[in-house]
Amino acid sequence: MSLKINTPPPHGGKLVDAVIRDKDKAISMAVGAIPYDLKATRDPVSGLPIRNVYREIMSIAYGFFSPLDRFMTRNEVESVLKERRLLDGWLFPFPIIFDISEDDLKKLSVKEGDRLLLRLKGQPFAILNVEEIWNFDPKDLADRTFGTPERNPEVVKRKFDEKHPGWLIYRSMTGIALAGKVYVINEPVFKDPYNRFWYPPARSREEMQRRGWRTVIAHQTRNVPHTGHEHLMKNAAYLGDIEPCHGILVNAIIGAKRLGDFIDEAILEGHEALNKYGYISPKRHIVTFTLWDMRYGNPLESLLHGIIRQNMGCTHHMFGRDHAAVGDYYDPYATQILWEKGIPSFGLNAPPYDLDKGLKIRPVNIKEFWYCPKCGEIAYSDTCAHTDIAQRFSGSFIRGLIAEGIEPPPIIFRPEVYRVIVKWWRVYGYPFVNKKYLELKERELEADVPPMDVPMKR
Repeated sequence: MSLKINTPPPHGGKLVDAVIRDKDKAISMAVGAIPYDLKATRDPVSGLPIRNVYREIMSIAYGFFSPLDRFMTRNEVESVLKERRLLDGWLFPFPIIFDISEDDLKKLSVKEGDRLLLRLKGQPFAILNVEEIWNFDPKDLADRTFGTPERNPEVVKRKFDEKHPGWLIYRSMTGIALAGKVYVINEPVFKDPYNRFWYPPARSREEMQRRGWRTVIAHQTRNVPHTGHEHLMKNAAYLGDIEPCHGILVNAIIGAKRLGDFIDEAILEGHEALNKYGYISPKRHIVTFTLWDMRYGNPLESLLHGIIRQNMGCTHHMFGRDHAAVGDYYDPYATQILWEKGIPSFGLNAPPYDLDKGLKIRPVNIKEFWYCPKCGEIAYSDTCAHTDIAQRFSGSFIRGLIAEGIEPPPIIFRPEVYRVIVKWWRVYGYPFVNKKYLELKERELEADVPPMDVPMKR
């Protein structure tokens, strides 16, 4: 038996590629389709944008969500909510829904069997084949998506509400869904700095092969890296097979985030600074992103992360405390519970890698790193015994220093990473996500859409 690990297949066996690159074919698909301008999902109280479905369209069409190739039908959503599986049996954690208002549905007079020409920034962008139109209760959908303490006592610690960004996204949907396959017919062009980090799964796999990376560990991030994150990457990467992982793939989640999070441009360039200035060799480290308005779903989000990074070609995935979490809705180690033994109340009776039609990516469950003044280094919590004097990394403390214009000490924050934050602070006038940034991001997005003329149907 070989001890060597090789690149896993895509989830479902094949990468989805729903990008139409032939211009004539793209135009022929658009002719006669009903035009519809994509709109943001907004917080009904504040009015702030919290989601733009274009990001889900991109992640479906470019294969990040493989084998999912469509917006879900009622039956598929029910399957996901009950068993966290698509109708064909493959694991998938979240309902992926294209919702539309009742007014827009009436104005468009859209019916099952129609095609929608989805426009982004005023230009043709994608085609949605409408296979089913169905209704749902947004609050019920939100509750069932994330769980409740009564239904999911293994990991859910308190009832979800409007303060949870992911719950709010589903709760703010219209209650009317259009289901069907979706195709990108006019590829958006990413702006700087996003264009440097766009590695959809097919390209990511090609890049790993070009670099000779047989084993690659994924690092999920929505933060600018402090040295605790850096040591997490360096140490988790030791777990490969007969040698440490050849590569470290940082995959940032790019989209609308909660107020107070770091801004997306700083997240990407902050991680890039680690390899640019040699803290992690650029021969072993690459920064990428996925378009997704984060649901902050802890164990369920980790399942989506595993799917995305397996599709990108990663063999391993590091999971830490409070993975992809906000607040105290979930057990802090809910993700690790999922990857150690499963969560039966979510339909996951074993870890994702031990389930039929599950994942092939290997979890690396990590606790935390802290600075130990006795050891004189950043140490792993299960290795260093000086728990009484250990100084834990605090994201809120670091953000507090930065907000006051104080550069964190180098032991917890690389100066080159801090300079990235300052660079984007000067651009936006504030180092963190605020209302102005969210509105600007919704207006500008991460990409532009080239002009495309679609002839009128005669």
